[in-house]
Amino acid sequence: MIDKRIFEEISQQISKLMPQAEAAGDDMKKSVSAALQKGFSRLDLLTREEFESQLAALARAEEKITALEVQVRLLEERLAKVEHESEQPQAPH
Repeated sequence: MIDKRIFEEISQQISKLMPQAEAAGDDMKKSVSAALQKGFSRLDLLTREEFESQLAALARAEEKITALEVQVRLLEERLAKVEHESEQPQAPH
């Protein structure tokens, strides 16, 4: 859910832009705030906290992917070396 301060800030900005809204006072601010809240509730929005949390999770996942890519590359190199050694004719004992 979106932080209610956002609605209050938007409502205040709209009220400043419309002189009639200031004359209507709190009723207009409440109406605008309710309309904005209703409209935003229909949207699939994240709060800043949720966004930051997802961003951190993505960063951790990218770090793990990078580490796994390094491990895969090292394992592939070891496998290639073992395969190469097994192809070489071995000297009799």
